[in-house]
Amino acid sequence: MVIMPSTVVAQKYFSGRNEWGFGLGMSNYYGDFSKGLNTKHFKPSGCVYQKYNFSSYFGLRNQVSFLQIQGTSDDVVGLQFQNINFQTQVIEAASMVEFNFHPFGTNINDGIATPYFLLGLGGFWFDPHRLDKEEVNLRDLKTEQQASRYSQIQPSIPIGFGVKTMASNRQHAGGWIVGAEVIFRKTFTDYLDDTYKSYGDYKTIKEQQGVGAADWAQSQVLTGGAVVDKGTMRGDTHLKDWYYFAGLTFSYRFTPQVCR
Repeated sequence: MVIMPSTVVAQKYFSGRNEWGFGLGMSNYYGDFSKGLNTKHFKPSGCVYQKYNFSSYFGLRNQVSFLQIQGTSDDVVGLQFQNINFQTQVIEAASMVEFNFHPFGTNINDGIATPYFLLGLGGFWFDPHRLDKEEVNLRDLKTEQQASRYSQIQPSIPIGFGVKTMASNRQHAGGWIVGAEVIFRKTFTDYLDDTYKSYGDYKTIKEQQGVGAADWAQSQVLTGGAVVDKGTMRGDTHLKDWYYFAGLTFSYRFTPQVCR
């Protein structure tokens, strides 16, 4: 009589639903200075996450990611004269719904591998600096002569896909799960690379912020280029910046599966 309630509680709360994990891989961005797969700018990145599996098909994944992105106008044909570059860390917190294409993870009779899809909402922090002069904070310089500095905290929509498999699959026991995934983040800002619209007025920036700020705002002058007129196109206003992660994931299911 004493054992029965304990057994019921165990089946209710210990059913392969809870996971903790981490991911290791590379990150990059898509924007004004990276229109394709720019392999030389991939940087080491990682994440940690907690996941609750509602069923064999659906789970909720709460994740914190630590990413690095960078880019330069030197990589874009026709824009090399701009002498623009950037680097920034991206710290993101997101919640994503994970959908398994095959039953997985909560029942001993589920399969041992499945592709999956991710979709969620997130928020991130970034702070772009020059790639070749790390002490130069581009946001503080207001390089496009903005009235105010843009916000460092922005929303994002993570969209991803991957494949995972059980490294161990025993009834009434926890186990490791190994996967490979790519997660893209749609953002609503064009300032990840500190390049959005058009050049400001060199003379006004120089008078208000100093010659250093004016030179970094029109960084082509640092390599012998001429000052361009205010309003000259500096970035593509039709393209919002994206960033993404590709790598391996390792999670541990602390609660055992049961046979149902």
